[in-house]
Amino acid sequence: MIICSRSIYFTIWVREAFFLLLVLLTNYGASQTMVKNLPGFSGDLPFKLETGYVGVGGMNDVQLFYYFFESEGSPEYDPLVLWLTGGPGCSAFSALVYENLGPLSFDFSHSVGNKPKLKLNPYSWTKVANIIFLDAPVGTGFSYTKNWEGYTNLNDTISAAQAYEFLRKWLMDHPKFYNNPLYIAGDSYSGIIVPMVVQEISDGNQDE
Repeated sequence: MIICSRSIYFTIWVREAFFLLLVLLTNYGASQTMVKNLPGFSGDLPFKLETGYVGVGGMNDVQLFYYFFESEGSPEYDPLVLWLTGGPGCSAFSALVYENLGPLSFDFSHSVGNKPKLKLNPYSWTKVANIIFLDAPVGTGFSYTKNWEGYTNLNDTISAAQAYEFLRKWLMDHPKFYNNPLYIAGDSYSGIIVPMVVQEISDGNQDE
């Protein structure tokens, strides 16, 4: 798993916390899973979290992993945001817990050893928006490809096209968000990819 170079502490926790989830998705071929609770957080999650894979490219060889948080406000009307973390190669999880975007953050004052605690983030963007955190480009986070060429032939143009295909297929599986205002956002290196994805969307709309 590729993540931002925050700390070994963070790396260990991410692998432990989400390893079981990854095994479940892989073994049962599930495309999406509703997550009810997480290690380090007491009780059930007070918001809707979905994780899963969407296959893109030829034969769906590239499997892009995502975290989707439904808005805690009015999900049927609130904007839909596709967030692309920079790097390139930083897991979307880093934006989720470190950049005030997601509803959870680390509770360092109550963490012990390599088992940190999580706490609710009162400033989360998910208070007013539905957010998809995408592990992109392929090879980032839990996203993977079934053939080596998917890694070696990757460039910004392909990455943007894959993100656009991901979004189209995700919306097909989640039609209730089809008419929500859509925003494409990101940080750092994603400042290159975000405009390319927007152009893909614009071109796609003109073709329809």
